Amino acid sequence: MKILVCDTSNQNASAGIYEDGKQIEYEISFETRTHSETFMPLVHRVMARAKTSHSELDAYAITVGPGSFTGIRIGLAAVKGMALAAGKPCIAVSSTEALARSCENATATAGEETILVPAIDARNNRVFSRAFEEDTMKTLIPEDAYDADDLAQKIKNMPEVVYGARRQILVVGSGADVMKKAFERNKVHINVYCATGAAITPQGVAAAAFAHPDLISARDVKAAYCAVSQAERLRKNDAPEEFKIRSATAEDIDRIMCLEEGAIPHPWQRKEIEKLITEDNKCAFVTEKNGHIACYIGCEIVLDEGNIGNLVTEEEERGKGLATAILKHLLKYLKERGIRNVYLEVESTNIAAIVVYKKCGFKSYHIRKGYFGEGRDAILMDCEI
Repeated sequence: MKILVCDTSNQNASAGIYEDGKQIEYEISFETRTHSETFMPLVHRVMARAKTSHSELDAYAITVGPGSFTGIRIGLAAVKGMALAAGKPCIAVSSTEALARSCENATATAGEETILVPAIDARNNRVFSRAFEEDTMKTLIPEDAYDADDLAQKIKNMPEVVYGARRQILVVGSGADVMKKAFERNKVHINVYCATGAAITPQGVAAAAFAHPDLISARDVKAAYCAVSQAERLRKNDAPEEFKIRSATAEDIDRIMCLEEGAIPHPWQRKEIEKLITEDNKCAFVTEKNGHIACYIGCEIVLDEGNIGNLVTEEEERGKGLATAILKHLLKYLKERGIRNVYLEVESTNIAAIVVYKKCGFKSYHIRKGYFGEGRDAILMDCEI
């Protein structure tokens, strides 16, 4: 079977042609430009060097996550498009398994005594991870988003560790340093080796694809984001921490985009959100608890006026006052900077949002018919602060 293997789930993008496990051609991109700019040219180069056409392929293998929210979407969209156009099936590959199969144990301890932990940094002491027996690649702890200390405790309490059958932990990937510190905090007293620079390679994706060659229609390939809400259920049973409102940073962009896509038919583009965070005449705030962002608001400032773009709250957290709190925080921020009037447009059917705006002093002054699309009117509201 000849397949095109692809990965855009993390910082690097890669592609390769493999036939029955044998490498024909591959390339890994370390460019700083986005995968939307680099990925398809990379694929074209690989196929040209391999002298392979799409009609000669038997399938397309693609990492479906977990990892970068935007990167996963770019790779999935591109590969599904190629597969549908060529009439070929796909193989969905786990990013953590591809990462594990991209690495070789260079320590003196044998594989049958090693636990292999691929870990992708998910920020705020969280990792996308799982645990394998290195020699058999049997999953010991399933793939998910974990608090690093929770995962360290899970590994520490595994029978294979407690009874000494596995006496070494090998952590690979961008989350290796996070896990190393977690192992130290949780007093995991076996050898721990970390390879932070380990990355997913085309060979790793191919190895995972040939190990699990489940062919499915491109239409049925779905992302495995390992949503943050899943990680939240794994947090330590400490006293609940209240949501805190803070300025948004570049590290929050992927999560903000996830909130947008979960709530808005036509979500903002990444570049628009980046501008909210980086440009002097714009501002954005988020509500955060235990590293989890559940609400955000963005605003543009023109002279002495503010124009609110989006106010989005995660569905699971709606009705808890987060939107009201972050809106009041924004209004206070604007007032301190000499802003006197704030404007916004809200869809007429969005009753919950209208209630929040009115609670914070906004009043409607005009209706724009079809502003959000056919049959979807906008209510224009303003507030003097």
